[in-house]
Amino acid sequence: MCKGSSCKAGGADAVYAEARDALSGQGLVPRCELYRGGCYGFCHMGPNVVVREDTGRKRDPLSPEDYQLMGWPGEVYYSAMTTEKMRRVVAEHIAKDAPVKELFGQPDSDDGEE
Repeated sequence: MCKGSSCKAGGADAVYAEARDALSGQGLVPRCELYRGGCYGFCHMGPNVVVREDTGRKRDPLSPEDYQLMGWPGEVYYSAMTTEKMRRVVAEHIAKDAPVKELFGQPDSDDGEE
């Protein structure tokens, strides 16, 4: 989850807290790690959330993965996140492995709308 100033101003702290609480409440913490990353560069579309499947790839501490989309298989970008949308992403994408396509971000657009 982005922790850049624009995303924070748009409510990223509340979205992060909701993700943390939803993961804990649904017993998903053992299989899901939640991180605050740097700015993804889509400030106008925030708060931004990136979900990545753990494929066993060794985490490189110098990798840009904490602040940019990597295009890896299993990577999903969500934009304009709210606490309600985050609850849905946790319940559907994380818990049931069913990405919420209508909430996908469109990084090539110039606004937060799809």
